[in-house]
Amino acid sequence: MAILSSPGPKIQLIAGVLLTTIPLWLLAWHFRVRNPLFVSRHIPIHNAWTVDREMFMHEWMGNQIGNPPNSSSVALLCGKADIKWQPNVVLDLDDANGGIGNVRGNIFDFLGLAILTGSSIMLPSFQSRSAEDLSALWNGKIPFDTFFDTEHFVSTFASACPKMDIYQPSTDHSLLPPLHNRYSMPSMRQDLHPESLGTENPNTPEAAVENFSHWLKAQPDYDAQKTSLVSVGRTLWEGLDTRALPSAVRRDFGNSLRLVPEVRRLAAIVTYNLARQYHIHTIDPRLPYYPSAFLGAHLRTEIDAKNAGWLNDEGAAAHANFTGQTDAYLSQAVERGLNVIYVASGNSSEISHFAQKAWSRHNFNVTSKASLLSDSDLEALNNLTWDQQGLVDYEVLRRSSYLAGFARSSFAFNIAITRNEFVGVNQEVLRRRPGDVRKEDVAFDDGISKIWGRFVWQEERMLRGAWP
Repeated sequence: MAILSSPGPKIQLIAGVLLTTIPLWLLAWHFRVRNPLFVSRHIPIHNAWTVDREMFMHEWMGNQIGNPPNSSSVALLCGKADIKWQPNVVLDLDDANGGIGNVRGNIFDFLGLAILTGSSIMLPSFQSRSAEDLSALWNGKIPFDTFFDTEHFVSTFASACPKMDIYQPSTDHSLLPPLHNRYSMPSMRQDLHPESLGTENPNTPEAAVENFSHWLKAQPDYDAQKTSLVSVGRTLWEGLDTRALPSAVRRDFGNSLRLVPEVRRLAAIVTYNLARQYHIHTIDPRLPYYPSAFLGAHLRTEIDAKNAGWLNDEGAAAHANFTGQTDAYLSQAVERGLNVIYVASGNSSEISHFAQKAWSRHNFNVTSKASLLSDSDLEALNNLTWDQQGLVDYEVLRRSSYLAGFARSSFAFNIAITRNEFVGVNQEVLRRRPGDVRKEDVAFDDGISKIWGRFVWQEERMLRGAWP
């Protein structure tokens, strides 16, 4: 009988290498196939040159940050056993105002209160900004669909929170005469008010529910047998601590406020034209983020910012005015090797000034939404209000390769938090206390977004209170 000799050392080594590398190769292959972001960085085969404009727009609008929404995640909030639903109590957000960043904050605080107290709601409205004076924010109420997709919002909560009725306001924004007194919601942010622990009025969601219940029963014109409309004053990032909730809840609750389709359509066209004009081949319309395409910069130097004193804010150090902001943004572009800068600003002369500066210093191109639209698309943009035009920028900046913003702006800060949730490379930055992540001259930096300057009041509230 022949005796089989054992494999030699070389054969054993080869076999060991194969047994180790083949599973790793299969995992890598699986990752490349299943992760379009990885593929897009290395094999950019789907872009503005491989699909026509209509297909690009269709795919761009169908694949925004936050998709696909999952109402079952939102249902986790509405399905809590301790919620006592009272659909005949209808809350009406009384005085939301500002740009998209603040209005989103006002509405989400309001929605949190409605869900926790088991109330129905009036579809939120908010104050308009004067076209003649951008600093004037109390120019009459405007409807929800000025900013947001009503159908998407209503269908999300109809599925996730079927016990919460949503009333569509009439032209005078009222369902019936509200109760005489107006309700002011206490803060639910225990992390902001640790001193309230152990007191009679702790700043917790449970205490806020109890506060509302006591307030409502004490109203002389409240009748539990009838429908009651309650005017609710706005709060800003004083509602639920979003970081205490599961990631899926944060994402889908935040995604309930989707911007109106016309704004998103214009943003898709802007992005398509940006890719074509500057020969950017890494913009895949199916993706929510473009790793190596363009810097998105929010230049916040308009007249209302100047009137509010933001441009000479000592707390923002060297990054408050035009020079400070643009110097910082150009340094980011240089650091990231991005020679195209998409700038969001409501001041065309400042955009031109920035473009001249960027070209003279670095041969970088600076462009904007108005420069990237023409004919009927430009006319459609010009027919929008100042804040609605800003929504186009909001959509484009959310997908930028690297975001640059200013600490005083809740617009840029909102985008940074959204990006961190969905495409961030350092989500740990939002799990710590704000004081642990601040730098001397930067309020936020997670590797894909940087917010320059400092505004401590906003930093403390937004890092855990803003929804992505």
